[in-house]
Amino acid sequence: MQLPPRSFHSLTEIAIRWSVTPFDVIGWSTDGLLALSIALPPVKTGPSETLSGLADVEAAHLLPLFRRDGAPSPTIVIRRVKAGDDFRWIVDPAEGVAITAADVLVRRGEVERFERQYGFFNGLHAPESDAAAAARRRGGPGVPPRHDWDAFYAALARRIHEHGVPATQAELVREMVAWFEARDAEHAPDESTIRKKITPVWRELSRL
Repeated sequence: MQLPPRSFHSLTEIAIRWSVTPFDVIGWSTDGLLALSIALPPVKTGPSETLSGLADVEAAHLLPLFRRDGAPSPTIVIRRVKAGDDFRWIVDPAEGVAITAADVLVRRGEVERFERQYGFFNGLHAPESDAAAAARRRGGPGVPPRHDWDAFYAALARRIHEHGVPATQAELVREMVAWFEARDAEHAPDESTIRKKITPVWRELSRL
């Protein structure tokens, strides 16, 4: 059974997919190149206007969550969201909506549009020829393994270096599944295989 594509991705997942930092993605959004969103609970933006669901936010307000230098803020408060073509102030709750870095999302349509516009291919990885892909899958002496585990561990190290250790192993597994699927969704390893590769690393990180 083929599942439908995901409706949105976390900003951290997209940074890993594109081999950049979240700070870079925030910068592109600040320049108007990419819309960033949050899942908004019901809020009032006027006496008779209520908003909820995915809503775009101003990228500059998100910078404290993804500082390149210095410790990032654990939370920020969003007081303006986009409704149609205009940004509206949240009037109820009066204190706004608190979010964390994990709450910042990129819609699937935005990801696909950005990748087409700037020549991305599956997260900045060029397509293999059919012959090369077949040879990689066959395995055997002198032939690369079925999956590029060297690149996997390099991406894993970069993720931990740039974004820190996530709260749970399951979160790290999901991000690396997304990384593989961005490279080659058709031939990505299953989640259990990726979990087995991550478990020894997670065990060592847990000792720190």
